[in-house]
Amino acid sequence: MNSQTRSAVMTLAGRPALRIGQHGRITREQISTGVWVARCRYRDADGVTRRVARWSPADTPDQYGKLAEDALVASLADRRPPGDPGEVTADTRVQALIDRHLERLKDDDKSPITIATYEGATGRFEKFIGAIVVRDATPARIDAALRSMRSAHGATMARQTRTVLKGALQLAVMAGVINSNPVRDVQVPRAKTPPKQAPGLTAEQLRELLTAIRASEDCQRLDLADPITVLLATGLRRSELLALRWQDFDADADAATLAITGKVVRVPGKPLERIETTKTTAGRRVVPLPAFAVTVLTARRGRPFIGEQEMIFPSTAGTWRDGNNLGKQWRKVRDDLGVPDVSSHSFRRSLATLIDDGGLSALVGADHLGHERVSTTQDIYQSRGRVHTAVAELLDRTINGE
Repeated sequence: MNSQTRSAVMTLAGRPALRIGQHGRITREQISTGVWVARCRYRDADGVTRRVARWSPADTPDQYGKLAEDALVASLADRRPPGDPGEVTADTRVQALIDRHLERLKDDDKSPITIATYEGATGRFEKFIGAIVVRDATPARIDAALRSMRSAHGATMARQTRTVLKGALQLAVMAGVINSNPVRDVQVPRAKTPPKQAPGLTAEQLRELLTAIRASEDCQRLDLADPITVLLATGLRRSELLALRWQDFDADADAATLAITGKVVRVPGKPLERIETTKTTAGRRVVPLPAFAVTVLTARRGRPFIGEQEMIFPSTAGTWRDGNNLGKQWRKVRDDLGVPDVSSHSFRRSLATLIDDGGLSALVGADHLGHERVSTTQDIYQSRGRVHTAVAELLDRTINGE
């Protein structure tokens, strides 16, 4: 076969396969100021080509993404194929499998926030799992370790650890070292006492609270009146609310709307940032607005400084506003407003109740609030993702006392 024929064959077959131990072209993508992610394809020793990604170091600004690329190249030098049967034995420490599973999640482009959460939980779990190896990882031992984790760090962190642990020990199953995953036989750790839920508000209570918020000097001074009003009007998650941009607000349509396309997050060691993803697939949606919310947002867009920013609810420095700070500010004023137990999540619960009380279906509520499921039947047999203007009309009637 001459060189021209070989070239033609390669063209028809697509790009040539990577050799084992070889990586493809490295790309860089800026996530936020000073934070980049570098990606490439890499062919592991097991012959499988996988995508590999590394982020900029948490403590060093990365102007052009070179630090992220350096971290990626360094990781490739010591890389081993995930799940290679030759790596995992009955004497492999469970903690080593946890570390390996987290690396696989990074390679799969799992959210950096999720990775940071899992690393925080499993880092605390190491003292409970100790030097236990795969052969000794029985359901009873795992259950005891997770219960100790719950007692020391709470049920939420214990549940996160169980999730990672299940994925880690699945590597031993894939390697043929154990026949079944012992974590499957361990119950999900639950809180010893039921978590206190945010209280919902009745229609009358919502009207009274909205009036009090508008009259509160503290709410005006802390720039709480507008965001709390929009929370009440939409039932958004706090991270979704603070990720809103003026380009997401459409006041000119027949029914004014907000497009929910992202959320504001903080990865440990990195600055606050807006990411183009939502908590669930259904979270990416368009929310119709009641007239009172349109009035608030229209007036806000005309205000100096605020109306000139990219985001609708900026910090005082013109950056993305921190949800934790918003929560702290709300807790400072809610006693004076007569709602000491009402959190930002209360407005979401209140709207869900109003939708139900107003005779609207659970499907309408799920679409409006961005919930992934209502029920299997509704998910399969009813259309989803519609803009339900009836929710906005219901809120207008509620606030106006009609």
